[in-house]
Amino acid sequence: MSRRIEVPLLHDRHSHVSLYSALYGLPDLLGLERNAALALLNAQPRDRLGIVTGWRTDAIPLADPDLGRLPPLIIVNSSLHGFAITPEALSYVRRLWPEFFEHSRDASWGEKNLPRLFSFYGQVAGLDSAKLAAFMDGLEAVGVGSAEDMTLTGPEELATILHSPYAGRIRVWAAPSVYRGLGAAERGACVGAKIFLDGSLGARSAALDRPFLSGERGALIYSDGELRALLAEIASWKTGISIHAIGHRAIEQGLAALESLRADGIVFREPRVEHLQFVDRGQARRFRDLGAVLSVQPNFNADSTDYADRLEPRHLDGNDPFRMLIDEIGFVPGKDLVFGSDGMPHGPVEGFRCGLFPPRPSQRLTEAELLNGYGTAMGEARRTKVLTIDDDRRTISLSSD
Repeated sequence: MSRRIEVPLLHDRHSHVSLYSALYGLPDLLGLERNAALALLNAQPRDRLGIVTGWRTDAIPLADPDLGRLPPLIIVNSSLHGFAITPEALSYVRRLWPEFFEHSRDASWGEKNLPRLFSFYGQVAGLDSAKLAAFMDGLEAVGVGSAEDMTLTGPEELATILHSPYAGRIRVWAAPSVYRGLGAAERGACVGAKIFLDGSLGARSAALDRPFLSGERGALIYSDGELRALLAEIASWKTGISIHAIGHRAIEQGLAALESLRADGIVFREPRVEHLQFVDRGQARRFRDLGAVLSVQPNFNADSTDYADRLEPRHLDGNDPFRMLIDEIGFVPGKDLVFGSDGMPHGPVEGFRCGLFPPRPSQRLTEAELLNGYGTAMGEARRTKVLTIDDDRRTISLSSD
């Protein structure tokens, strides 16, 4: 049995507009088998540095001999955490950013400098008004009318956004490394500062409570003291704060830092925490006490099946405990529980599919919760899309009104 529901263009609370716009139209490995991926990589130009996106290490393993045969490329993990650099690319990287060249095989350096890597990717790919328009038009085609740029790649990119017809449809957050260099007016155009406390599941760098099945431990980006000092600096800017925390240890570290600062009278009006895939009941209650907004991604319910190769069964079961957050702790979709996609992928189809038909019952969301959690797009006329939901086949498709 299938049914059709009319939905407005939605607001994606977690994307990377300036980065994704710069990368728009570049080669993408996502969904390709290894042989097809290698063919695509080999087909790239050999006379300039290129960027390829959508690399999944589980689907497309790339050993040093593979990389050695390829053109000058930076190959970016589909999670945006992690990369591979071909030997032919090293001379370009050394000239453009010597520090990156020196740490090109250091995954921990990459996690600690992820916002700077985003800026570098954006610099190499280049952002202009045409790319921004193509990206935003692409979002609208899949049912998204506005989005939040969670890691602005630089002041030039901010100017491109602010001088575009899409300025009223993009909310911008900036990493401290970018925010510090912005002028007063540019800071005023930002919602706040965004920081990362750990990595991702895709790159096996999220700070879980136990190692990944393949042995990686994941890592915290900051020591407790470093994090507390950074948050105090951001608080002095009188702006918002958004904290990326996926793994158990990262969630606890961010929560403890916010509580410690509050005890000293340093508070954020509405701290926002991103992902929180392994939050437990006690932590959820403490976030409620802090007045935090939890920004989560229903499409990441799929990690409970997609990452069975790297996560313990307990972690697969504990991922995205939405029913606990809503039914037991009292978070309200659209108020203090908001939804985005991280661009993996954009649009309501995957988010609704994973919310309505999740791998685990604890992850299930209702249609009303999904609509409220995303919310209606900013700055949009009353345009709508139609979702066709087939409960028997557990599929969802999108069409125009």
